Amino acid sequence: MSSSLTSATYIRNISYGLRRQLSDFLDPQDRWKDVIVSIRKPSGEPRYSQLHVRRFEGLVTQGKSPTVELLNDWGTTNCTVGELVDILKSRNLLAAASLLQPCNELLLHIVNFIIFTQANVGDTSNMCGCSDSFDPLAVQLFSGISSFMYSELRKITGNFDDRSVSNGGSRLGEGGFGTVYKGFLNNRPVAVKKLNPMDDMPLDKLQDQFNQEIQTLKVLKHENLVDMVGFSCDEQQMCIVYAFMANGSLLDRLACLDGSPPLSWRQRCLIAEGTARGLEYLHSNHHVHRDVKSANILLDENFVAKISDFGLTRASAKHTSTTMMTERIVGTRAYMAPEALRGQITPKSDVFSFGVVLLEILSGRPPADENKEPQFLMDIRDDIDDEDEDLTLEQILDREMTDWELSQVESIYCLASNCLDDRKNRRPFIKQVQSVGVHWFMELAC
Repeated sequence: MSSSLTSATYIRNISYGLRRQLSDFLDPQDRWKDVIVSIRKPSGEPRYSQLHVRRFEGLVTQGKSPTVELLNDWGTTNCTVGELVDILKSRNLLAAASLLQPCNELLLHIVNFIIFTQANVGDTSNMCGCSDSFDPLAVQLFSGISSFMYSELRKITGNFDDRSVSNGGSRLGEGGFGTVYKGFLNNRPVAVKKLNPMDDMPLDKLQDQFNQEIQTLKVLKHENLVDMVGFSCDEQQMCIVYAFMANGSLLDRLACLDGSPPLSWRQRCLIAEGTARGLEYLHSNHHVHRDVKSANILLDENFVAKISDFGLTRASAKHTSTTMMTERIVGTRAYMAPEALRGQITPKSDVFSFGVVLLEILSGRPPADENKEPQFLMDIRDDIDDEDEDLTLEQILDREMTDWELSQVESIYCLASNCLDDRKNRRPFIKQVQSVGVHWFMELAC
């Protein structure tokens, strides 16, 4: 929640960016309708009729967000953030309410909600005075997740010991918007990401990333997505606890960090296939990751790929355009598609980033190197594909990898090139990558 945003703030003063975030949770499954029927005039009469509802429904076919347009319309009155939060709570749209309310206040409401529902097991007809709707996302969001005290996480990480694990400390490395530490819960290793305020990331934006990651990971479950154990947000400190990934990130393993052995060709193929399956699951559930990179592909004890860092993920309504716009350009430059640099949010941008990851898997090189020409790995294709250049595909392959065949490598390189097309309409959908790639990857991995 922005420090300038209070219960008395007029809705018309909510930023467009925050309205878009609200739409991510209210557009899917038409949850905005629960809001519109709850809006009242000062006289107590409904402000919007069924005619209004049908008009807002019609906006979907135009690629517009009903939530954003509703807030724009309602905002012409003197309605406030407090009124909106009250409506969201009354309808148990807690995921959306979390964007407007400090985490500790929301947790208090959730505790009351859980106590109430536990006291009325089997009877959901009177939940918070609402007989016809409650937010399944909110139930999924907080049921089955552990809420830790910050002091507990501080204890299990040795007071967030900044020495590396190899030097006897707890620090595993840098994650998205924070530092990751190793700890133990009931003798089970976990990874704790402590979000850190940065100069270019005000506290309210960091809170948004925190909320987004928790909401995404609780709703979406897949063997190729990292597992979340719980979170903490007391003492003004935001932490997320994940299952520990014994083999770290793909980026570190390709670099053979800490003396780890090089990944075999078979391992690389299976990691690529697992990553594609994880992305296909995200996209089929109407989510765009927006920061696909080797540092965000974690590997468990069996080298199974797990996509991580969902703070930048965006969800879209099922029936709206797959391309959205944002005022704030985010992501990692060395992986960003041309349209992403213009503020477009589309699943095809994730496909482009996956193409860069495939080049990393083939070459073992980092995505960017200031001391090499070209600086960005994505641009190396120009030299390989240019007949006037001497560089060949075989010359860029990771020399630490010995169990490959050129025909197999060429197949993966062709797939990478298709993913990296500058024109997004010519890139395959991740479902096509996964369906074609699974045949290649599994054949190569045998």
